[in-house]
Amino acid sequence: MSWDLRGGVIIIGSLLWQDYLENEGDNIRLNWRNSNLDIENKIPIKVPIRYGKESGPAGSKIMTMVFSNRMAKRKGFGYVVPFKKEINNRDELLCECIALTAAEGMKGNFVSSWGVLAYLLNDLIIEESIKKEIIKLFRQRKNKRFDILEYKVGKERSCVTKSLKLNINWVVPILDRDKSKINKLHFLLAIATKPTKNIPTCEEIAKTISSDRERNYFMNNLTRGIITYDDFEIAKWL
Repeated sequence: MSWDLRGGVIIIGSLLWQDYLENEGDNIRLNWRNSNLDIENKIPIKVPIRYGKESGPAGSKIMTMVFSNRMAKRKGFGYVVPFKKEINNRDELLCECIALTAAEGMKGNFVSSWGVLAYLLNDLIIEESIKKEIIKLFRQRKNKRFDILEYKVGKERSCVTKSLKLNINWVVPILDRDKSKINKLHFLLAIATKPTKNIPTCEEIAKTISSDRERNYFMNNLTRGIITYDDFEIAKWL
């Protein structure tokens, strides 16, 4: 049986705008976007995100984006970018998953030392039998490195479940005209990263932004419409 699934990727950071992965010019992310994503038809969405992961080498750490259920009522803005091709079976879904992990430097693994590949299903339209196959795929690719408690801070709900499902509601578009586009998608993939153990203040986030001379992560997000609820407050400290 052909699955005939339409899917996409939730992007909340540099996957949207950075062309290289490790070394400038390697174009790993650019090639992935060009080959796999319908980037011209990306859909702006509301999503619970915040700056909350220290990334980069010692001495030059910057704050990057995490999914966070403490932001459920203070959502920011990100994107859903549809895949170019429909997914017709388990192997085709696995190929899209592996390609996404490669663009994030996870080398085909669903679980890394700093994050996981997660999925989100549109329960209103996806068939139960296919849903079970997707859940089974992700459970099979999970390993002992995964600890659900590392994807939350304090009393908030973890942003991923034990089956690697992204633990948020089905996404809502910013624009009403995009509702039909979102609701026609059967599934979404996303990379969920481990937050730092303490929630940084807006002042602390701003300090890392001021010292970020290489990637300009905050400004590259902001100018492309990837925005958190706290961005205005963060900007006061810049």
